[in-house]
Amino acid sequence: MPYNYYLSVAGVTLLFEADQPLLENKEFLPFLTDAAEADLHAHIAVSHQLPAPGENALYSDRFCTVARDQAGRIQKFFFDSVDGPYTVTTYDPDGRQVWIEYPAIRKRDGLQLENCFYFLGFEEYLLQSSKLCLHAACVDTALGGILFSGISGIGKSTQADLWCSHRGAKQINGDRPIIGKEDGGWFAWGSPYAGSSKCYVNDKCRVAAVILLKKSASCSLKRLTHPEAFRGVWAGLTVHSWDASFVEAASDLTMDLIASIPVYEYSCTPDAFAVDFLEQALRKDLDL
Repeated sequence: MPYNYYLSVAGVTLLFEADQPLLENKEFLPFLTDAAEADLHAHIAVSHQLPAPGENALYSDRFCTVARDQAGRIQKFFFDSVDGPYTVTTYDPDGRQVWIEYPAIRKRDGLQLENCFYFLGFEEYLLQSSKLCLHAACVDTALGGILFSGISGIGKSTQADLWCSHRGAKQINGDRPIIGKEDGGWFAWGSPYAGSSKCYVNDKCRVAAVILLKKSASCSLKRLTHPEAFRGVWAGLTVHSWDASFVEAASDLTMDLIASIPVYEYSCTPDAFAVDFLEQALRKDLDL
């Protein structure tokens, strides 16, 4: 008898089907649902012999190789040693089916919702729903949703926490919110990827602004031109660079985002003054 687990993430319903129980990692509990139908069906199996990648790889680094099988389907091979792949994922995006195989010796690691979700390649299916995964911290404020983005360690979580502490904002996600267009507006959804914030919220908010952070001894806000905004937002997106159609679709969606939502460069301090300054500046610029 199969064990079925339904997840709802950013409006996309996933079914994980396994022949053995999966560990329900705590960050995925808010996303479990009682749905009877799924947009994507993932089959989880333990295999005694995993396939090996062919010679003509589409992409390869020391952790992952992407190739096509004889049927033309995309396969991803994940490595953590020189002894061969420890997971192989095969995709049939048109049929909304995915197969995730683990060797028997890695069964304990493989049979977890967290790992299954990671190997799923969820970004591909998000894009089919006009959604993207952005490296950012998202808070829902009286002004609307604010996305703090930038390189790791720049202060995304700090600024989000300050808004929660000093303005009663609700944190939607602290690391990898999902952004997308819905009902004519741009929204941000929580995801199971929350980083150090441990903010696993299954909720969404309408996006008011994207803030690209810079550390500084003082505060200043600059509204970016479209080329500047595109470069800044694109740097924080999860993009399958080996897939030309993915890159094109993600690029078009990013262009839509920056044409609809203001993107700012914010040089700021890590204190309450940064909240006061940004709130006043946004109210003035957005005429709120």
